[in-house]
Amino acid sequence: MPRFYRRNRLLYRTFFVLVIGAGFLGWSYAVSNWQPDPSALELDSLTGGDDWIDVVAGLIEDAIQIFQEITG
Repeated sequence: MPRFYRRNRLLYRTFFVLVIGAGFLGWSYAVSNWQPDPSALELDSLTGGDDWIDVVAGLIEDAIQIFQEITG
């Protein structure tokens, strides 16, 4: 049966802090640079008598278009 030793605890903690820091840095960059336009969402299908599948498909299509605007 192998014995499990706790080696390099300082290295694990350092990498953990680096990953958390990179996550916060990425979050702050995304918040400051990627502001989607709320008027880009067309929710006209929610007021009509459309099928729920059409509504979901329309929302997904709008989300894909917003994603392409953000990344393009």
